Amino acid sequence: IITNATLRASYGTVGNQDIDWYAARGFYSSGYNYNEKPGMTPTSISNSDLTWETSKKFDIGFDLSLINRIHLTFDYYNEETSDALFEVPLSMTTGMSTVYQNIGAIRNRGIEASINASVINNNNLTWNIYANMTWNKNKIIKLSTDEPIEYTYQIIEEGRPYRQFYMKEYAGVDRENGKPLWYLNEEGNETTSDYNAAAKRYVGDADPKVLGGFGTNLSWKGFDFNMNFTYRLGGKVFDSGASFTGFGMANRTPLKDVALNSWTEENKDAKYPQYIYGDPNKATQTSSRFLYSSNFLRISNMTLGYTVPVNLTKKIFIQKLRAYISIDNLYTFTSNDFVGYNPETYSNGVIAWQYPVTRTFIGGIQLSF
Repeated sequence: IITNATLRASYGTVGNQDIDWYAARGFYSSGYNYNEKPGMTPTSISNSDLTWETSKKFDIGFDLSLINRIHLTFDYYNEETSDALFEVPLSMTTGMSTVYQNIGAIRNRGIEASINASVINNNNLTWNIYANMTWNKNKIIKLSTDEPIEYTYQIIEEGRPYRQFYMKEYAGVDRENGKPLWYLNEEGNETTSDYNAAAKRYVGDADPKVLGGFGTNLSWKGFDFNMNFTYRLGGKVFDSGASFTGFGMANRTPLKDVALNSWTEENKDAKYPQYIYGDPNKATQTSSRFLYSSNFLRISNMTLGYTVPVNLTKKIFIQKLRAYISIDNLYTFTSNDFVGYNPETYSNGVIAWQYPVTRTFIGGIQLSF
């Protein structure tokens, strides 16, 4: 029954210096005149203590094959990175926005698993299926200072994921006056229509909890068919352009959904706050209103082909003749709350006017002599 069984384990360290050239140096640029006299201005701050980050990687897993038709792979990994390199924001009074620093330690821990199976395998019909998944948990172990590093949408803080969203949490629409609501405190259900009074909350992170793919391939009497899917579950994505793209209230045509579903006296159970030019109630300011689920399931490829029987092609001195058609990115299923073209975005989980995934049609003929 067991045709292969392998136990694997590994440990090693890897360095990373993947930052801008001369990032540890302080530089000046000329051409900045003052009071009709030539001058220079600093363009980067020196950091002689800047060093490579180091990742310690441990992995243990096994491979298992059953009756030579079912193949399983499983891995557990733990990766801890020390002296992690990061662009830390600076006060604009310095004349610069960021500086590279070794901010602390980060841990990635997770599981990878896959299965490949030959369901049917005979002279006329073969059918194979596969599936794989990765579960990963990311965590900041230590920062070089006691203070977290806070950005417009996210925060880097000990004990939290590396890409933790941190902003005011949207609580819906006040039914009586159409004003937007946010949760008042860091915890609890008390709400306020005063944006400035609302506290920031931890509202999810950009990293998916699970991601992977699955698919199948089938061949029968010269015909072959492949269908592959990819998926991602459990992460968040923030649309920084949403307040401008039809949700904004300043000299822009609103989305049809917003125009028809904003609060009015006749529609007090509306989906969106009252639409007022100039946005006096700060309905489109940064909050979890524009934070969506990044879950998706994509039909990444579908291919259909036909190979002419060899006994026919040999008569014209052709060993193989195959015609096929293939479609990439056929369709993407997203969460009901997602507004946009593509939830699969940059690693920081922030999108704005992102171009949709291109659907590609390919057809061809393969000849072998």
